[in-house]
Amino acid sequence: MKTQFFFWLLACALTPVVFGASSTQGESGKAKVATVMPESQVENFSNWDDSSFSTFFYDTTVNFSQYDQAIFFPMTFDRMELAQTTNDEYLESWSKSSFNEMDKICQFFDDFLMKKFKSSRYITPTLKGGPNVLAIEFRMKDFMPMSMRREDALGTVGSSTNAMGVGILTFQAVLVESQTGRLVAVIEDGMNISSGTNSVDDRIGRNMAWRRSFRDIVAKLHQDFKMLEEKG
Repeated sequence: MKTQFFFWLLACALTPVVFGASSTQGESGKAKVATVMPESQVENFSNWDDSSFSTFFYDTTVNFSQYDQAIFFPMTFDRMELAQTTNDEYLESWSKSSFNEMDKICQFFDDFLMKKFKSSRYITPTLKGGPNVLAIEFRMKDFMPMSMRREDALGTVGSSTNAMGVGILTFQAVLVESQTGRLVAVIEDGMNISSGTNSVDDRIGRNMAWRRSFRDIVAKLHQDFKMLEEKG
């Protein structure tokens, strides 16, 4: 059953994807990286038990210490689905989310990602692909709201004591070699988007929740790269 789950995870990660940059520049200045993995290589993948994430399915034949740079693509939300098993009012609120609203939320993650890795000893950001460069994309997958979305919040300052959180987010990250498009790892995990003990029924608390949660994801990714570097 566990092996079947990992194969399913790979199948999801290998749905047609075109990234926005790579080693071969086109006329527009943007190159393309497609995830490509021959079926015969699936047997080389295994879950890394020491990862900071619940699932880190990686190619055991890859020496991750060879990568010292990464093209970090913006977090995407176009595949995100809202869980139907939630409060109808919350579901209706989040169903009205616009592109700009979700893009602002994802920008929190992108900002933390770049800030953390610009000073990293293990992987630093780049816009140009190469044999030592990974291409990494994080995707929002599923979201179960536990409160109203930011634009439907009750006010600009705390107006209730709802500390349950914004909702539960499931996310996925795909790591490929920027030059060849070879898939090397798939990460999947979930977390409660919460600001801790602060209410998320106001707009300030809601932003704090997304920022706090995204900062934790970025810290886990950096920790995993540190361990992969040492692991070789």
